[in-house]
Amino acid sequence: MAHTHSLRASLVTAVAATTLLACTDTSTDLTVEQDQGQPRAILVSIDSINETIMRNSLSEAQVPAFYNMFNQGACSEGTQPSFPSLTAAGHSALWTGAYGNISNISGNTVHPLPRDQHTVLASASGYSPDNSAAEPIWITAGYQGLTAGGHHVTQAPGKPGFPSAVGERTEENEAARQRVIDGYSKDNVIVMNGYNDQIQGDAMLTAAHVDWDEQIPWNQVELLESNVAPRYFSFNNQAGTFYAALFGNDEYDHIAVNTVPDAQGAVIAYAADVEQADYNDRELARHFSEPLRVSHERGTLFLRVRLFEVAADGSDFMLFHPPMHIIEVNHADAQVAYEDYVQGWFGNSSTRMYSRGEFGKPFYNGGDGLAEARYLETAELETKLFNLGSSWFWQEQNVDLLVDYFPLGDSIDHSIKAYTYENYPAFNPEFAEKAHDLRGRAWELVNIRLQHLMDLADSDNAALFLVGDHGMRTSWMEFRPNVLLQQASLQFLDANGMIDLTRSKAVSNTGNWITVNTTDWRGGIVPPEQKDDVVAKIVAALSTVVDANGMSVIDRIYVASEHPELGIGGPAGGDVYWAEAHGYRSGRSHSADAATGPIRLWATHSHASTEPLMQTVTCAWGGGFQPNRIPRSRQIDVAPTVADYLGISAPPHAVGRSLLHELRPH
Repeated sequence: MAHTHSLRASLVTAVAATTLLACTDTSTDLTVEQDQGQPRAILVSIDSINETIMRNSLSEAQVPAFYNMFNQGACSEGTQPSFPSLTAAGHSALWTGAYGNISNISGNTVHPLPRDQHTVLASASGYSPDNSAAEPIWITAGYQGLTAGGHHVTQAPGKPGFPSAVGERTEENEAARQRVIDGYSKDNVIVMNGYNDQIQGDAMLTAAHVDWDEQIPWNQVELLESNVAPRYFSFNNQAGTFYAALFGNDEYDHIAVNTVPDAQGAVIAYAADVEQADYNDRELARHFSEPLRVSHERGTLFLRVRLFEVAADGSDFMLFHPPMHIIEVNHADAQVAYEDYVQGWFGNSSTRMYSRGEFGKPFYNGGDGLAEARYLETAELETKLFNLGSSWFWQEQNVDLLVDYFPLGDSIDHSIKAYTYENYPAFNPEFAEKAHDLRGRAWELVNIRLQHLMDLADSDNAALFLVGDHGMRTSWMEFRPNVLLQQASLQFLDANGMIDLTRSKAVSNTGNWITVNTTDWRGGIVPPEQKDDVVAKIVAALSTVVDANGMSVIDRIYVASEHPELGIGGPAGGDVYWAEAHGYRSGRSHSADAATGPIRLWATHSHASTEPLMQTVTCAWGGGFQPNRIPRSRQIDVAPTVADYLGISAPPHAVGRSLLHELRPH
């Protein structure tokens, strides 16, 4: 493993040479007392964490670090997420202290701005910074003299948009935008995101997926020390062409992979039974090959392979590789250093491959557990590489603030948690038991991730702030707001079956809210003075939705203008929101026959932030925090709290408040 010297060694030396640091940004002169040294903090979001769900479904023996956090840390009694409870919007609120009505990050999919340049049906990614209109805490910290790191964080590190609701960007927005852009150029700010540029997805290769050529002239094949004649093949993907050789002693049980047909420099994987041993008794993902460095026109990639099975005669095999990402970093030297240290980070475990049956039959299709064991090895590798990245920031770069992330809990809960829900009409106890076991094994890895961060924080008496973006609940029915709008004569389709914006007064471009097609949108048809009347008709239509038994499908309706405390609405949000009855989730389909109907069993979020199962957590551990409980908080309180702990001002667009003196009253 190639370790690198700190990119900020000179800055650390300068800070150590003084006991008083004057930290100044463009709006605030703030002096930070350094008598005890600059506090350090890790802010980590564990995707899909809900304390009640965890306590009810996972034991302390399975996730001891989480129980330690809840029992020995200072925590709020739940944290209200963004509305709707979605990953991109939730993380924007955590980083900036502002909900989507201010930040313009209103969901995973948002209305792009300005409105006069886009129709009400247009959509853009909420993970992108293009719509963003709020400064994240790592930029704020950087301006105030701290070193800050962002480890695969949302809405970063590209240029933020700070668009106006209508028309050209204002001078105020341009100044705020340029401040963030300039902040990313600072040496004491290192922010990366590998989710923006995935070159190649994960894959399971078999003999049927490759090009066999026994005559490929491999160089230095003697280095393989094979007692059987190597069998050669190649395969292509979006990352390039790869050459492979199956070999072994008495039978074919190894594979060498390289970017050229040469044993020199090839990485080698060997066939091994799936892991059964406890995580704590061994190295994670130990049967994966070393990483193979791959040059691509957009940057450096890494390929790791796992040989799950191979026929004794080499005629077939199961060869897995995880996704391959370009990691976008605001400094080129930091990108190189991180790549050398971690070598092959990827963003999610292979739950989709597992669900499609590419690891073998899942338990709900009659599987025997082999598919689950294979899947878990991908989750092990994900955990290992995320932990390496955190260590790079904390130990190699010595950041004062590390903003970090981990998605494994969300991906496994989406995939199989629904099978544990006893109120599902087709509940299967056998499936529930197997889902519970698999989910437990995956969350044990999330626990390893949290424990690693706790260990890093503890090594320097730093504080670890544990937060999340949303909870999770089960659904198997769908509510389709666009179909409802058609039934209410508020939306019409054209001859091709598409929504006709020349006649439609309201649409749901995401399925999470309804937006009136007002004249500030390009091609909008509803004058401002008629908007309230259209909203009233939408509310009336939502009130009529019932299921086959006559029970209401919509538990509560929220008009954005009436609930500023929820952070709904705003330029990139909707005008009317709702809370679905349990068992329902909402979708954007406009072509179904009915406004409600059955859909795939799934565990979801995206629901109202007032829903108890959507609540997430805010906890502070270490760094002087003692066991404590305070009333429920909000996601927008996190950034001001962390800033307060570090002795700096909150991000400039934050509207949340610091909880520091409640969490740590003495």
